[in-house]
Amino acid sequence: MFVGDGSHPLDKQFRIGRFFGIPLYFHIILVIFVGFELLMGILQFNVARMLAPFIIMFSVYLHELGHALSSAYFGARPHRIVLHLFGGVAEVPGGLRLKQELWVIAWGPIVSLILAVIGYVAMTLLRAGAVGSVSSMYVLVYVLCRYFFMINLILFLFNVLPIYPLDGGQLTRQWLTLRSGQQEGIRRSLPLSMAVLILAALLGIMWYGSFFGPLTFIIALMLLFLNHQEWQRHKYLFQGPRGFWGNLNPFGAKRKPRRQSYGHLRPVEDDEVGGGGFFDRIYVWRHRKTAERIMRKSDEVGVDELTPKEREILERYLDAKIRLRREKKFLN
Repeated sequence: MFVGDGSHPLDKQFRIGRFFGIPLYFHIILVIFVGFELLMGILQFNVARMLAPFIIMFSVYLHELGHALSSAYFGARPHRIVLHLFGGVAEVPGGLRLKQELWVIAWGPIVSLILAVIGYVAMTLLRAGAVGSVSSMYVLVYVLCRYFFMINLILFLFNVLPIYPLDGGQLTRQWLTLRSGQQEGIRRSLPLSMAVLILAALLGIMWYGSFFGPLTFIIALMLLFLNHQEWQRHKYLFQGPRGFWGNLNPFGAKRKPRRQSYGHLRPVEDDEVGGGGFFDRIYVWRHRKTAERIMRKSDEVGVDELTPKEREILERYLDAKIRLRREKKFLN
């Protein structure tokens, strides 16, 4: 979700190899972060800090591999996996059925949960086996197991929250799409995602004294920006009486199926049709692109979702087109 096309110097990706038939790439920011942590670990003689970035990358890679292999199981071969500073992304082709997409999304958090359980069991066994004084290697292994458990637990928890574009947000949207259709899935999932992120940002402010407070606040702001971009792409879906936040109400009235035609716009009367002329040609020429955009929107959400101004433009445009067609037919 944070990976671009590599056109910017800070958006470069390096191919590491191919595993399970799927190419693996590292983002340049991740490479810089790993190099910095290795350098700091060497300077501080801290082996745990030197190994911590590799535990993070391994955990995130297995999470994304869960998505990729489940997609391959359903016949959609993944293009590649890219790891970056804030997680990773498995680039999966389209063409899957909706229920198959739900399983592909779900297998990421499932893998993280399994890894967290493995880390917890290993940590518990090491703690139970520690009798008397233990070696520094024993302590190091325990610390790494605890770190492995915490990383995968955080990955699991973050990816089950209904936050778009994380796994939980995509699961919520796809599940609502399965129940109520794609447009209703976007209407209900996007406000829920933004509400959770606003709450997370407020909690980050409340925990400003701890390490996780500012980090939570920064991540919430970044994801809110992505959600705002998503709202910009789909804001025409929220122009109805419920608006944007009204879609959080689970008891709101269900929307009736929209008629995908222009037949119930104001009909053109016979005495209105006939003249055509210069002003109609000017109006059609000036408003062609706007009217085409409104017609595309109407095909997606229905005429009832158009604003009064859009309805007026479309009515006048269609009236003028009909008059010009009648005039051309009369002259011929």
